[in-house]
Amino acid sequence: MVSSTQQNERIRKRKTTTAGKRNKRTLRRLGTPAFAVHPEGYDVSAADAKQPSVERTFTTKKAKVAKKAAVKPAAKKKA
Repeated sequence: MVSSTQQNERIRKRKTTTAGKRNKRTLRRLGTPAFAVHPEGYDVSAADAKQPSVERTFTTKKAKVAKKAAVKPAAKKKA
């Protein structure tokens, strides 16, 4: 038989773990809060203002190429 101390410690640990999971799940469901892109008083023309970044598009997936039926080229006739 397990001692009451050991049993209580396991129960407490299990409860804290599940509480953390529930908290994470709740926070995940709420999502990212809305925030201002440019806060009040932001000056785009200021010397230390962040410059607009050049957008680059990278493709990680290769374009799917339709497979053609394997057709052998016609043999050239010699004259």
